[in-house]
Amino acid sequence: MEPQTQRTSIDVIASVLEPLIPDLGRLSSPDGAVTLMLSDIADAGIAAERLGPERWEQLLGEHGALVEQVVSGHDGELIRSERDGFLASFNSAHGGLHAALELQQRAYTVSAGSDTLADAEDHTIAVRIGLHSGFVIANPDQLLGRNVVLASRIAAQAKGGEILVSSTLKQYTEKDPSFVFEPHGEYHFKGVLGEHVLYRASGR
Repeated sequence: MEPQTQRTSIDVIASVLEPLIPDLGRLSSPDGAVTLMLSDIADAGIAAERLGPERWEQLLGEHGALVEQVVSGHDGELIRSERDGFLASFNSAHGGLHAALELQQRAYTVSAGSDTLADAEDHTIAVRIGLHSGFVIANPDQLLGRNVVLASRIAAQAKGGEILVSSTLKQYTEKDPSFVFEPHGEYHFKGVLGEHVLYRASGR
């Protein structure tokens, strides 16, 4: 897949958080597992140009409120936001994936059905989401930092309307009949050792 050349909100969030990783240790569950969800609006620059400054700012406000509502509704915590990008943490992999599915569903409804955007039917806003579950063991700061980087790399591979997850998150949630997983490919990510198998997640 072609490397991304534009700096997205996901890239900004990851770069800002890496030096702040020690502050995130409190977000892991007692057994050390943490699920991270990163999202942003696909092709945000193009969407902003087409919608115009006023309409785009209004959409960002609506979308931000939606993300906060969905995350808290699934017992998650919003860690950081950067314009159209968001990083959230969940103690439950199931909670994180359910939140991602709800966010995708409701984000499309907001973009297509909002009164203020009713005349922007040709400019549908698509959200892309990446999730990863990992453990904080031995060196919590280092490993949680790796999880943030890996989650951001996964999210960066997603296209608008897609939810991509790591093989670890799939293992935690694949027995839940409400989830469907489709192989997406094997990747080598900058800054993260090893080969990583990703899956496209959807709901039944």
